Order: sequence, then C-alpha cells, then structure tokens
Amino acid sequence: MGLESDPRQGFLGKEFRLLDAYELQTELVETLSETENHRHLVPKVARCHRSFRHWRCEKNHDWAEAENSCSMRLCPHCSRRRSLILAGRMENFVSGRVGLRYAVLAERNSADVAEGIKSLWDAWTRLRRSVAWKQKLKGCVVVLEVTRNREEGTWHPHLNVLMEGEYFPFEELRQAWSEATRHRGQTSFIRAADEGTVRELLKYVTKIADLVGDAEALDEFLTAVKGARLVRTYGTFRNIPIADEENPRNGDCPDCGPDAHPNVVKLGHVAPHQVSLDFNGVLRVSRCPSRVDYELREAVQFPPSLPPPLPPRPMSSLLRRWDALHKEFAATSRMRSTTNGNSTHHHEATA
Repeated sequence: MGLESDPRQGFLGKEFRLLDAYELQTELVETLSETENHRHLVPKVARCHRSFRHWRCEKNHDWAEAENSCSMRLCPHCSRRRSLILAGRMENFVSGRVGLRYAVLAERNSADVAEGIKSLWDAWTRLRRSVAWKQKLKGCVVVLEVTRNREEGTWHPHLNVLMEGEYFPFEELRQAWSEATRHRGQTSFIRAADEGTVRELLKYVTKIADLVGDAEALDEFLTAVKGARLVRTYGTFRNIPIADEENPRNGDCPDCGPDAHPNVVKLGHVAPHQVSLDFNGVLRVSRCPSRVDYELREAVQFPPSLPPPLPPRPMSSLLRRWDALHKEFAATSRMRSTTNGNSTHHHEATA
C-alpha cells in the first residue's frame, strides 16, 4: 500500500512532510536567533537532521539515524519523529480494546501561556480525583497541546484525552470539567475512539507555524514548557513507556523489538533525500544496493578497533607505604635467614 492510499496519510499534513520540515526548520532558526533567552539553541537546531548514518542489524534490518538531533520540542524533525514513535507504541497498546473515548478539555484563553498551562493541569488533577471520574474510568493518556491566536495575542492550552472505561455522557463530563476549572472551562467534545485516534492525539505540542516569525511568543512558549511533562498516563495506560518522551529511540534496531538488542553495524553516510520517515517514526533508507554491500563487507572485514587499555591507576600514599614496609620486611627476613645459616655452618665446622 502506498503512502497516498494509506488512511493514516492524513496525519502527515503539509506541516509534517519531510521537505517542508526543512523549510520550517530554517524559519524556526531565524526566529530563535531573535529570541532573548533561547538564541543559544540556534547552532544545535540548524544542524539537526542535516546528516544521516545508515545502520543494519544482524537480521538485515536497515534504518537511518540522524548524526545530529536537537530533541527540541518545536523542531519539525524531532517533534514529528517523536510523535510517530509514541503513537506507534500507543496504537499497539490500545489495539483490540473496547470502551475507548476521546475528549478535549480546555479553559478560557490566557494572555500568559505558563499560567494557562498551570491552571489547566491543576484543573485536570481535580477532575481525575473526582468521584464521577474514578467511578467511570479505568485509565487514560493525556497530551497537552497549545495553540496561539496571533491576532489577539492569547494562548489556548488544552488537553487531548484518550480514556478507557464505562460510558461517560457528554453533559456529565462537561459539568464535571466545569466544576474542576472553577467554571472557567468546558469540554469541547467527546466521541468514541479507536487505534486511529492515537495519531490525532499525538500530532504535536503546538503548531510551529503559530510561532515562527514571532520571537517574543516563541521565547515565552519555550520557557513555559521547559522540563515539563507533556504526555501523562494513568491507570491501565501506565504500561505505555513514555519516560523517554524527549528522545524515544536508544539506538537499538527498530524492527527487532525493544528487548532483542541484536548486534548492529554502522554503514555509510546518507543524504537527506535518501531517507523517508515511516508511520512508526523510523527513518528508512533508499540507497544503491551495490554500495551498501561494499560498505557491509568493509564493516565486517575491518571492525572498529577496541579502545586502548586504561593506564594502571597510580598507588595511593598508603599503599606505597605498605608496599615499602612489605619489601623492607622481606629483605630483613632474608638477611636473618642468611645470618642464621652462616652461623650454623660455622658451629658445625668448629665442632
């Protein structure tokens, strides 16, 4: 099935296509250079996903990894890859489950994004601790998303929630959320969900296009979300690994599974036009087979050399003193043995 006929293709909108990602990256770097608190990120973001390396495992699975990855929340390359990897994990987890519902919880727009996000999470904590929530739901995954109204200069943080449990009537959830927000917010909608909903749930933290060209807003947003957890799981969804949200790939083969840990070999460099991102966040390689075979033979014939052994650790002053005493004692013992031997020999000769 080609990409154009894949129903998930809608997830890869114009903002997330590979070629457009480089254009967004350039615009993001230009805006970052004008910020007050985050201009130091410019070199790191500018180098991100400009060079790739081809990898192959012992089971002949091929993939590519970026040699420079900035892991910035708004980087079009890293955020896209991160959302696809997390979405793939969640799709596998929710496959076959029943009683899934998707809801959006929001408050009023805020002039300060940090205050808006804090108020939203506080309201969420009150909701999930309420009696109605505990009675009806067994678990959920919550993702923060922030949009910006450029004309008004306000922020709209909201929570995308995928939940599992009993049927939750819309009006009842709306009333519970209104009470949790101190009547500052309301539920946008709630509907049945399936595996495909996960892609919509984890699209992005915010639309990059909302912030590029506005250095002050970009500065404010990056400060507000620094170190914050944007994806949270509860109850039956706690088994989904999200601890590595910022960098969800540790170098293992993406096709062998997280527990396989096969031997892998690093092959040649790959140009950006030779890689494509699949729906699980894996960079797939398109290269000349003869060139790959040559590099593989070289890699097998000339494996990376082992690092040189570490130099011996110098002895501490205590150990040096102990060693000197030991040598002195050994020398004294030999002298005594020699003296006693000569004395015995002398007595025998006299006798």
